[in-house]
Amino acid sequence: MMHSRRRALHSLSRRAAGRSLAAPFHGMARMVLPPVAACAFVLAPAAGARGQGQDDLVFIHHSCGQNWLADGDGGLEAALLAKPSIDERNDISYRTDLAPDAGRPDSLDPVPGDSTNMDHWIRWFNDYLGRVRQHGCATGSNRIIMFKSCYPISNVTGDGSEPGDPFSSSQTLANYKAVFRHPSGPGNTYSSGDHSYKPLGDIFAEHPGVLFIVVTAPPRHYAPWDATTDAEAARARSFNDWLKTEWLDAYQAAHGGLNNVAVYDWFDFLAYPGDHATRPNRLRWEYGGASGDSHPSTAANQASTEDFATGDGNFLDAAFLRWERGTDRINFQPAAAAVPGAFVFDDGSAYGRRCAYGWR
Repeated sequence: MMHSRRRALHSLSRRAAGRSLAAPFHGMARMVLPPVAACAFVLAPAAGARGQGQDDLVFIHHSCGQNWLADGDGGLEAALLAKPSIDERNDISYRTDLAPDAGRPDSLDPVPGDSTNMDHWIRWFNDYLGRVRQHGCATGSNRIIMFKSCYPISNVTGDGSEPGDPFSSSQTLANYKAVFRHPSGPGNTYSSGDHSYKPLGDIFAEHPGVLFIVVTAPPRHYAPWDATTDAEAARARSFNDWLKTEWLDAYQAAHGGLNNVAVYDWFDFLAYPGDHATRPNRLRWEYGGASGDSHPSTAANQASTEDFATGDGNFLDAAFLRWERGTDRINFQPAAAAVPGAFVFDDGSAYGRRCAYGWR
C-alpha cells in the first residue's frame, strides 16, 4: 500500500499502488555554510523556481522512517507537508510494488519496497528510478527523493577489499562505497546478469532536476545487550563520514553547480561520538540506547524532525535552497562558525533575511 499525502495536513488522501505505476547537530549533517547562508530559510519557491509547487517528495524507508514520520511520534510527516515547496509526500516502504523502468530488469522482484539494504540501492536507482519519480503523484513528480537503510546496516562487519561489490549483501566498507562510486572513476559501470549498472553518483548527475537526500542508517543500541561491536560501529561511522565528505566533495567537484545531492547523517545525530569512553558510536541513552531496541525513540525522532525540517537553519531548507538556486554557497560540515546577523544575496532576493545560525 502506498500513501499519497496532499498538503492539507488534516485531509490526507490514500491511493493504492499497483505494478503499472508505481537537538541541533551532534555532528555532521554536512553543511559547510560560507558566512552568507546559515539561516532559518523560508522554503518557498522563488519566481521561476523549479516545480512551482509541483515538487513532490518520496521517502524510501522501513520502520524507522515510519516512526519518524508519524504524527504521534516524530511528526516529520506534518513538517514536510508544511513546506510550501512540497506539494505531495509519498512513501515507498514494506509491500510497495513497482514495475521496473522500460528495458530494465525487475531486479528487486517480487516486492521492491521490501528491499532497502545497502546492496539494493544500486538496483533501485538503475532499474526503478522513473517509477520512483512518479510514484503516488497526483500532480507533478517526486523531485525530492529521500532514501535510507535500516539500522542493521550499521553492523559493518569488515573493511572488505577494493574494488568492492555493490551487489553483495556482505556488509563491508568496500562494498558500501562501491554502491556510490566506481573505483575506476565516473563513467565506469558494473554488470549484473545481462545489464550494466552505474554507481549512484553517476545516476544522480544525470538527473539534475531531482534533489537526492541520502539519510544514513541509525546506530545500534548498547543495552541491555549490545547489538554491535566497537569495530562494527566504528566502521559505520567511517562510511558515513566518507559519504558526506570525500564522496560528496568529489561529486561536487565533478558536477559543480548541480547541488542535487545532500547527505543527512542521521547516525551521527543519534549516536554517541566515536571517542565516548563506554558507548562509542552507539545510540544515545536519551534516544533509546538502553531500550534493547535500535529503533530511535520518540524523543529521538522529534529532535531529528527539528534538526532536519523545522528548526532554525534546518537541513532540508538549506539543501533545497542550495539546489533550487543552483549555487555553491551552501555545503555541509560539522565545524561551528560565526556568521553575520543578516545578509542578502547578490540578486537582492527574498532569501536575504535575518538568520539564526543553527549549524554545529
